[in-house]
Amino acid sequence: MKILVTGDRGYIGSTLMVFLNEEKYQVVGLDTDFFRSTIDSSIIASSYKKITKDIREVDEKDIEGIDAIIHLCALSNDPIGELDPRLTEEINFKSSVRLARLAKKIGVKRFIFSSSCSVYGISKNRIVDEESETNPLTAYAKSKIEAEKKLLKLADDDFCVCVLRSSSVYGYSPKFRNDLVVNNLITTGLAYNQIRIMSDGTPWRPLIDVRDLSSIFIEFLKAEKDAINAKIINVGFDENNFQVRDLVGIIKNVLVNCNIVYTGKHGKDTRSYRVSFNKFKKIFPSIKQEWTLEKSVEDLVRRLKKANFGKNEYSKGEFTRLTVLKKLMESNLVDSKLYWVNK
Repeated sequence: MKILVTGDRGYIGSTLMVFLNEEKYQVVGLDTDFFRSTIDSSIIASSYKKITKDIREVDEKDIEGIDAIIHLCALSNDPIGELDPRLTEEINFKSSVRLARLAKKIGVKRFIFSSSCSVYGISKNRIVDEESETNPLTAYAKSKIEAEKKLLKLADDDFCVCVLRSSSVYGYSPKFRNDLVVNNLITTGLAYNQIRIMSDGTPWRPLIDVRDLSSIFIEFLKAEKDAINAKIINVGFDENNFQVRDLVGIIKNVLVNCNIVYTGKHGKDTRSYRVSFNKFKKIFPSIKQEWTLEKSVEDLVRRLKKANFGKNEYSKGEFTRLTVLKKLMESNLVDSKLYWVNK
C-alpha cells in the first residue's frame, strides 16, 4: 500500500512517518515546510519521497499511484486560525475538499481526514459524542466542520472517507510544538520555573499522546472499509478527559521545584468539552493507551532537559507555530497569503 501523508513535516506528521516506515509502508510526504526546528533531528524519518508544496497547489501528478491519503495538513491551531480566517477557510476547508476530489477522480481508495474534538466548543458538564451538536468557536474549528460535511458526501463503495476527531495532542515529537496545552505547561516550567495556566483551570480537554495517535492512524489504514467508511469517529481514551488543573498536578509531580501561576490570559479561548470514545472502542476494541499522561510528561521533561531547553529556547518561539509564521512574514520569506515568496 502506497500512502500519502500531507503535513509530513509537522508535529504529528513527523512522528507518523517514523511509524509508517517501521511498518514498511511505501510513503510519500507533502508539506510546504514552514516549521523546520527540531529537538532531535536524528530520529526524523528520511527514507521516503518528500514533496515540498503548498496544499493549495497540489495536482493529480502528486497523487498518482497513491492508495490512501492521511490528510493532516492545516493551519494547525486556533491562534493561527484567527490570524486570517479567510486563509483558514481556504487551506483547511477548500483545499481539503479539493484534494479529496482529486484523489477520488484518479482512483485513490481511502481518505483519512484529521479533524478535531475542538469542534464541540463548550459542552459544560455534558459528555459529547459523535451525535452531539457541534459548537465551533474558532475559525480553525469552523473550517474542520465544513470540511467534514463536504468530505463525507464524497464517500462511496470505491472511495472510503473517514473523519477522525482527534483529542488534543501532547508529548514528544521530533518537530516539537510548544503551543499545545500540556507541552506549554511543561515548557513554561522549564523556562521560568513557573507552570503557567492561562485559564482558571476548570476547562475540560480530551488528550492523547502524539505517538498513540500516530499508531491509531495506521490502524485506520488497516481497518475494514465497512467499519469506518463515511463515519465520524472521536479518537482518544475516556481516562484522558482532564481538567486543566488536573494536568498541573501531574506536571508538578515531575517539575517539583516549579511554582503554579494562574495568568488568566486565555483570551477568546473558552472551550471546555468532555468526550465519549465509545464508538472508537467498539470499532477498535484492541487499541489501548500506551503513553499515559504521567508517562508522557516524564518522557518529555527528560528529553527537553537533555536538549537544554530553557528560557532562551522558549522566548525565541521557534516551536510556537504562530510565532514562526509571523517571523516568516516579517522577513518577507512568506507573503500575506502564506505562500513562499521565492520557491
